[in-house]
Amino acid sequence: MYVPPRSFTLSTDPEPLIDLIPPLRDASRKLVREWGFLQPTLAGSALSPAAVHCLIEIGEHKIRSPRSLGVELKVSQTRLGEAASELVANGDIALESEGVVGDSEMVYSLTPAGAQTLRAINAYAQNQVTRALATALPEAATDITAAFRLYAAALERVRLAEAVSTPEPTRPTSPQQAPRPPPVLVPGPAVEIVAGYRPGILGRTLDLHLEFYHKTCGWGVPFEAGLASSLSDLLTRLDKPMNQVWSAVQTVPAQDLGPAVERIMGVIYIDGESSGQEGVARLRAFIVDGSVRGLGLGRKLVGAAMAFVRQAGFRRCTLTTLRILSTAIKLYEEEGFREVREMIEGGFSEEPVMTLEYAWSRDG
Repeated sequence: MYVPPRSFTLSTDPEPLIDLIPPLRDASRKLVREWGFLQPTLAGSALSPAAVHCLIEIGEHKIRSPRSLGVELKVSQTRLGEAASELVANGDIALESEGVVGDSEMVYSLTPAGAQTLRAINAYAQNQVTRALATALPEAATDITAAFRLYAAALERVRLAEAVSTPEPTRPTSPQQAPRPPPVLVPGPAVEIVAGYRPGILGRTLDLHLEFYHKTCGWGVPFEAGLASSLSDLLTRLDKPMNQVWSAVQTVPAQDLGPAVERIMGVIYIDGESSGQEGVARLRAFIVDGSVRGLGLGRKLVGAAMAFVRQAGFRRCTLTTLRILSTAIKLYEEEGFREVREMIEGGFSEEPVMTLEYAWSRDG
């Protein structure tokens, strides 16, 4: 790591570089967006951006202690704990003891599932870089790499210079003071996949969809009204064996004398009648709350729905999705869905949206 010389001083006068600042800021913002850092998941995985970077440091660079990871990722131990908890819940890392008895520390280790996740992330990233460089002039690839390294080094010098000029507050210490124990991952509220109607499931489904699709696509009244109408009809048909709904129900333990609180954090529906074709089902209204994405709940919901489709004897199952929903599409494809066609959807907003029809067939 580069350490700036003591004579380095940080200038806050932008005048000498005034013409370069706006385009560099604009390019930085676009990079963040193109890389997907504003999305709930990153690199074609079901993980948050923070969890992806944490996994890379553990698996690729063998940085395993919580303290070292926090320094490398430049995040607090609280933020690191959130990312690590996500990876633990997803089965990608484990917290274990390293060292001899009486002189051990807790460290993170990569699991076989985590190694597989990391390979997929690296493949996604390599493909992303390769495709981007392929659109540039051959001689530009070296310039792009050099520019990235120079800019990253410049940002690091600024950060280190500020750290030198702003000393941390001192804390009283004692020779008898025991060392601070390593952070312990505290499990969050339990989440269970539950089949069948639950009071308030329609309202919660609408809340989840409007929260996501209004922000993402600008969909409002027509979308909400149409979804409410079609799902209301489906709810009245849940007593029939070809229709079902599943919820990801989060249970928050009771506080003081109050009861435990349950909240629906994700839903998925199977409609075995609306296609109008015997033996053909529709997978509908699949969504997971943004606060719990990356914990594997989406995979569990889709798995439960498709287990029902197979057990009920459907020969085909269809769904409609958006191309931008790459994480959901990956889950569908893992269950055997294949893209059938793409369509233009213009009924919910002024700007048409590209939608995709996917289908699963018992014959493969």
